[in-house]
Amino acid sequence: MSKALVVTSIDGLATVECGIASVVHWFFEEIDAIVAKVPRLQQPDWSLYAISPRIDTSSSDFSPRVHTLVSTACDDHGGRFIWADVQDGSSLRAVWALGNPKRWEQMCASVAGQVRALADRHEQVTVLVHGIMLAPLRDCLRDLGHVQIVFVPHTLGLVFEDQVAGDRAVFEDRAFTALAEFAQDRIGFIGPYFEEILRTRYGRTGAQLAPFVNGMPTTSFRFPAEVSTARRREHLERAGVPLDKRLVFSWGRCAWQKGFDALIPAWSDFREQSSDDWHCVLLMPQEVSPPEYVAGLDEQLARVPAGSCTVIRHFDPLLPYYLLREEALEIVVFASRFEGAPLSLLETLRFGSSRLRIAWHDTPSLAQFLRGAGTTFPFDSLERADMVKSLIRARDSENVVLPDSRVQSFADNTATGLRDVLRWWA
Repeated sequence: MSKALVVTSIDGLATVECGIASVVHWFFEEIDAIVAKVPRLQQPDWSLYAISPRIDTSSSDFSPRVHTLVSTACDDHGGRFIWADVQDGSSLRAVWALGNPKRWEQMCASVAGQVRALADRHEQVTVLVHGIMLAPLRDCLRDLGHVQIVFVPHTLGLVFEDQVAGDRAVFEDRAFTALAEFAQDRIGFIGPYFEEILRTRYGRTGAQLAPFVNGMPTTSFRFPAEVSTARRREHLERAGVPLDKRLVFSWGRCAWQKGFDALIPAWSDFREQSSDDWHCVLLMPQEVSPPEYVAGLDEQLARVPAGSCTVIRHFDPLLPYYLLREEALEIVVFASRFEGAPLSLLETLRFGSSRLRIAWHDTPSLAQFLRGAGTTFPFDSLERADMVKSLIRARDSENVVLPDSRVQSFADNTATGLRDVLRWWA
């Protein structure tokens, strides 16, 4: 019997709507580079699997491209793509079932059933788990000692004080308690900030942790190497981005976490204190957003100076990459209330034009990449006055160069984590 390496996630296997999705589909895009750095995976006795909560393939949230690349990688390494049935797979919002932990339980149990089936066929199974809804997977598989669970949290209940913080904390407690009972199980940390939180506030030991630090891939369909300037600009203009303006850009899932509700009023004040050639672009996909939060943002947007803001409400995987390379983009804003190791910032440091200026909320998760890296424009709080001052400083600063990149290789970082956890394989 052989080994199985399994990835299960709430996003990124057949959908692509948030940061988790990026990390997950990059794993499959970079799998050959990862294998080359992990000696244990260079042996022929293992297979690669993906287990995704089922989503209707006719849903606008379903990504045929991501599903195909993940399925192909599994096929190439002796495994396959597996659907786990859910109560409602009509859309990603329905699959996630925000605010409904009973549905989370059902999803987790369904995924556990698929892992159990693989455990019947393989002598050792390592499962990389992404997404709080799947965190208690070990609690569903306590009888399987030949399974290893590696839970990689992209959010933490003691940091992310959002609308599901209470449910997240309950699921975390169940997950961490169960994981601690199995010597082979691990919690993967995505950056030094989360590593510190897991050690100091969650009481996890070094033996219970493994490094799966966020990095950027060498290649991805999200970052095409050869794109003409004309094609890039056509894409941006089709999305409504006015490249004849001086642009401010912020992006991320449309949720309270990302601070759009703080940025929009600050933008209004900044625009009123600036020339008319300044324009704001907000990429805030709303596929899994709370409707009440979206409604509140719409009320704010109705009060911004007319014609000064472009809002893109559906995820566009190419738009950040294209826009970051444009000289028309002068300022990027990171207004998150809390983060782990934000990929949007890593994208900026990797792909941003040399004169790009960064305005950011001074939190530990952002400071771990920006503090001391070069000239940036932090704001101490999400109060309008603080944010506007930061934007004005960025606007008026000259000869600013993008900070030194502290972006690491996704394949290198993932291989480091796998070398750690796969020492368990006989």
